[in-house]
Amino acid sequence: MIAWLRKSRGAIALALLALVVLTAAHAIIARNRAAPPPSRHTAAHWREAAAAGSNRCTLYHARFGGRRAQLILITQGPVRNYVIVEVGKRDPASRILRSTWLRAAYGEAEHIWLGEYGSAEAAIRSAARLCPASERCWAEESGCGPKDNAMTPAQIFFGRWPPISPSGM
Repeated sequence: MIAWLRKSRGAIALALLALVVLTAAHAIIARNRAAPPPSRHTAAHWREAAAAGSNRCTLYHARFGGRRAQLILITQGPVRNYVIVEVGKRDPASRILRSTWLRAAYGEAEHIWLGEYGSAEAAIRSAARLCPASERCWAEESGCGPKDNAMTPAQIFFGRWPPISPSGM
């Protein structure tokens, strides 16, 4: 048995190297691949948002680390907010952090998950198709984008709210 392992060590190493190279090539190709067509569920949400009659929308990009990105639709009054959230590992703590930030930034408005993409660029392209430049409003306008004094992801992580000046000073 040991003699067989000694003889086949090179073959095993070569097979492992081939697996690593193939995995890396697949990751590079998949990252630049166009997004798959939306599911029926996602397409229904897109049609519903378009039928709502509002032609105002905005794009917002939040970074939580990682290469993948999720596209989320949040409707606040007549404005459709397309939030691109860069995500990393699929651990519960990160999910809770993102949910807490979305609630802090956009209140209790309904969050509709529109899809997950291999890169933030792919998610931004998809959001830009849904929110053309002619319909975009800017964060300074009323009802556009997250709340003015929303917490940053770092503040949420460390459990700190935005600083408030002490009363009486």
